[in-house]
Parts: sequence; C-alpha cells; structure tokens
Amino acid sequence: MKGIITIAGYGTRFLPASKAVPKEMVPIAGVPLIQYHVEGLVAAGIEEIIVVVRGVSEAVQQHFAPAPALERHLERAGKLDVLEEMRRITQMANIVFVRQPEHLPYGNASPALAARPWLSAGEPFYYMFGDDIILADIPAPVQMLDAFRAHQPAAALATQWVPDDEIHLYGSIEFKPGSSTVMARIIEKPEPGTAPSNWVQIGHFVFTPELFDVLETLETGKGGELWLADAVDKLAGQSTVIVHPVEGKWMAAGDPLRHLKACIEVTLRQPATRDDLIAYLKSLNL
Repeated sequence: MKGIITIAGYGTRFLPASKAVPKEMVPIAGVPLIQYHVEGLVAAGIEEIIVVVRGVSEAVQQHFAPAPALERHLERAGKLDVLEEMRRITQMANIVFVRQPEHLPYGNASPALAARPWLSAGEPFYYMFGDDIILADIPAPVQMLDAFRAHQPAAALATQWVPDDEIHLYGSIEFKPGSSTVMARIIEKPEPGTAPSNWVQIGHFVFTPELFDVLETLETGKGGELWLADAVDKLAGQSTVIVHPVEGKWMAAGDPLRHLKACIEVTLRQPATRDDLIAYLKSLNL
C-alpha cells in the first residue's frame, strides 16, 4: 500500500512566510510538520509515499534528501547523534514528489487524481491532508489501517468528536440507521442545530480505487473546488464507507495561532523541554 500526502495548497494563511517556506516545512517543536506525517505512515508499514505539491517544493524535497556536506560537518564536529538522525530521515521512506497539473481544479480531492498514475492498480491507498497533526500513542495511520483491514470497506475515514460550538467548522457525519460505524452522508459545515452528529471528518482516509470512479463523474462544488467530502458522500451512497474514531489529540495546524498551539502541545509532551516551557508560561502571569 502507498500513502499520499497532500500539500498542494497555497498556504495563504501563513503569508508572507509561506511565500518562501511551504507551511508543511514550518516546524512544530523543531520538526517540520510533514515529517510527522511521514513518520506516521512509516509506523503503519507504508514506506512508498507520494507527496502531491503545487508550485515550488524544493524545501520539502531537500528535507528528505541526503546532504553529504552537512553529514561530513556533523561527523567532524563529533555530533554523531544529530548525524544519525539526519541519515534516518533520508532513509525511512521512498518519497516521490508529484506536481499537481494546472488543468485539475483547485480542491482537496484533486491531489488524488494527480497521484493516480503512481498508485498500484487495484490496491487501496492511504490519503492524508498535510495541514493537521494527531498526537497519539498509536499513530493515526496504524489505527486507520487496522480498522480498514478489519472491515474491508470501499473507504474508511477518520473522525473525532467536537463540541456543538465547533461543528459548523467541519463536515458532520450522519450514520446509517442502527450503525455507529457506517456512514450515510456528510453535512459540510452545517448551520447551528442542523448537524446530524458531533462526529466530524478529519484528514485521514483509506480508499480503494473505487474513489476514482466517483471522482471521474464528480462536479466541482462550493467555490468551484473539487471537494473530497463530496466524493466520500457520493461513495457512501453506493458502497460501504466506515467511520473510525481515532484516539489521540487532533490539532489543525493550518494557521499561525493553531500552529502555535500545536507547538506548545508537542513541547509539553517532550520530557526534555516540558518543565522549561511550563516555567516560562507561568512567568507570563496569563
């Protein structure tokens, strides 16, 4: 099975920084966001990864490419632990960068079409958005693949529960009668009081090639974009789509404020930095 990471957006919420540095390379507690995604897929046994990009992607490619001059410097400086980590990053997966063609519509489903020629015929694949992070003892891809293999659906999508005042920000999931795992449809950004449940779609999916049958006939939706939620909604109408509650803390990191919150959360989970950060936060007298 191959994995697809989508980083084909423009990163407008991180401008002006994202004009030069892709938002997926902005570090969370010292580690670029995209590295967390790759690590999660590798933990699930997925070592062939397609990263779909739009525009310039040199910084992301360089992060996963060998750097002989840097490695020689680290070796001469005796920084062998750092050297080992740099080499590990370049060796942990076979990563292919695919540019999303300009003729495809903007939207979070288009990267799947861009990656299609690099996928194995007839095989399922993992699909994930590049602008959020799930902090969990068991990586989200491991949880999702376990659920997919147990049920063998046409698709599996990750979900988490959100409070009433946040449902309007996401796609609310309606379950089929009598089921807590099989999806009937998604209501995207429902009006207050109209959401079918507090369970919302988050950016991790496992698809079979049946997704492409849907995408080939799917029309662009709101804003002229090709929405994955619309494709999943249509797929649920003709096949079985299961919903899997992912254990862990889901944090969107697609804008500066939420990115800062993610940095704080990750730092608090690291023993080497936790106490110093707590002491600093207390000193602010917030």
